[in-house]
Amino acid sequence: MKRTREYFSIPNLMGYFRIALLPVFLLLYYHADSKPFYLAALLVLAVSFLTDFLDGKIARKFNMVTDFGKILDPVADKLTQGGIAVALTFQYPLTVRLLVFFLLKELYMAVMGLILMKKDRKITGALWYGKACTCILDAGILLLLFVPNLPLLVSNAVIYLLMAVMAVTWGMYLLFHIQMLTTGEADSGRTKGKKRGLLITGIIILAVISFVLCAILPYRRQPEVSSEYMESFQADSFYGEGISADRAVMIEDNGAALRERIRLISQAQERIILSTYEMRSDTSGMQIMAALRSAALRGVQVELLLDGFAFWTQVEGNPYFYALETTDNVEIIVYNRANVLTPWKGMSRMHEKYIIADDRVYLAGGRNTFDFFLGDQEGHKNYDRDVLVYNTGGADSSVYDLVLHFEETVSQKCCSLWRHGKLLENSASVKRAAAELDRLYVRMQAENPQQFETIDYADVTFPVNHISLVSNPGGLYPKEPWAFWTLCQLIKHADAETIIHTPYIICNDYMYDMFTEICQKNENVMLMTNAPATNGNYFGAVDYVLNKEKILDTGLNILEYSGNYSYHGKSILIGDRLSAVGSFNMDIKSAYQNTELMVVIDSREVNNQLEDIFLDYQREACPAAESGSEVEELFSGDVPGSTRMVRRVIMWLDPWIRFLM
Repeated sequence: MKRTREYFSIPNLMGYFRIALLPVFLLLYYHADSKPFYLAALLVLAVSFLTDFLDGKIARKFNMVTDFGKILDPVADKLTQGGIAVALTFQYPLTVRLLVFFLLKELYMAVMGLILMKKDRKITGALWYGKACTCILDAGILLLLFVPNLPLLVSNAVIYLLMAVMAVTWGMYLLFHIQMLTTGEADSGRTKGKKRGLLITGIIILAVISFVLCAILPYRRQPEVSSEYMESFQADSFYGEGISADRAVMIEDNGAALRERIRLISQAQERIILSTYEMRSDTSGMQIMAALRSAALRGVQVELLLDGFAFWTQVEGNPYFYALETTDNVEIIVYNRANVLTPWKGMSRMHEKYIIADDRVYLAGGRNTFDFFLGDQEGHKNYDRDVLVYNTGGADSSVYDLVLHFEETVSQKCCSLWRHGKLLENSASVKRAAAELDRLYVRMQAENPQQFETIDYADVTFPVNHISLVSNPGGLYPKEPWAFWTLCQLIKHADAETIIHTPYIICNDYMYDMFTEICQKNENVMLMTNAPATNGNYFGAVDYVLNKEKILDTGLNILEYSGNYSYHGKSILIGDRLSAVGSFNMDIKSAYQNTELMVVIDSREVNNQLEDIFLDYQREACPAAESGSEVEELFSGDVPGSTRMVRRVIMWLDPWIRFLM
């Protein structure tokens, strides 16, 4: 009879009520597509929190504290937290992992609680680390709940942080339960607890130092180009006699770059290959995803290759990418997926950007797949460049070389298919994202019908003698600088003027020597890069200022671009026939660490087009001067304080980490 009264005490009834509110909250939040539903869901949650606050007060004040209540109250807490986590899956698919981990931990806690009760062990209620875990979990979940438009990287970081806190708490409870079952009580001595805290702190510091060293030390080695590769190089092979099956044209405008991508995707009949370093779910990225999903739904095979680091920051946890991946005929392949357990692989990145449609047309260049590079949207822009190549039907088209390059890349062990499981596929947020992409594609067709119109590419492209692809070797870890060496050899063999456009120039001694050797043979080598003030890359800006004298000593004629936006074009004009366009920056990272792709085109007409484009940019550039004024400009009063602080840190670190840049 006494046990029955305990079950139905007022504080315990309030706990039951709190549990009963959960399905009401979930139903309201699931349908919260309007403000009244959303406010109603939050009101129910507020009532639940209020009862949680009051039941403990009532139990202590009126002596209604019971052993069953000590179990019921944390169970109600955990069910509430779990219910909110379920609600979050409607918006953040990655919270499914948090929910599963949460359920496993709480199942363990419930079982151990029953075992301790059965063995008549003293129930002490939640321990301090359990309470701390609950507070952190509540704060994180409420942040996700009440700020629904958090940046993806922030929401993912919050979710993984909550999982880490739960893992640590679970481990501490495991030790506690072992002590309770073996000795009947747990040691709570301050001295032992302080020693344990110092030990954990030391382990964490050691782990962080080991992680950093494992991530950077493998890349201190910078291999030389092998004699076998050097012997295989023939400058004449980059030139052709007569007209090839390919025709080409430069795509310079960001708006045109987006329209051509949509056109290629919408008109593809069999296969689409898209390789990109970074893709976001912003205006242009969403349009690309909507077009890819529509193509897949009509039976086109879609293969999307993404870099592993950008995948972690922009894709994982993003419902729109989950919606795309769950579509039939879509494969998302990840190159070197980020993994904290293998930091020594972390610096090897996939930096190539191209899209191929039906072995018929491809775009290749330096544009990532988001608003900085694509579309006519307002806001920050990066100036970049693609070359569109059209296969008129011959077997010698470079499109087959590019398809083969893609297939060789994805066949490497560091590439893996993204599989997220049925739980995420069936989450409400993914289903909503799929429906939104479908509606977006219908709007795109209605509002911008011109980007879906068929055009005769023969009318808008120029004849080409030959196209060659230049890339780095495959695999992870430091690579032989094939791309850099090959481009330098082509420049050395050119009799006429050469112009290099690159966003950054960060060289090691080998690269300085190569440029010196080039300039000794050909004095007409010009290189345009961003002026420090307009360079969007903090590392690139600081390193350029610190090493400007070394760059000028090579003999390169340096121009500094000072336009309205950062210049991101990666192209080389070699004599009056060759044009190289692609993803390769004149920096150490592109030379030794990344996969890179440059398309080298032998065509006087394309060369003339690229020369006119270069001249437009060079009108906003000035010759570099040997002076120390740039250092003061980096830290002038016009620069925001946070930017100045970051630049000072980079300036201090630059000599130690520039081999990674």
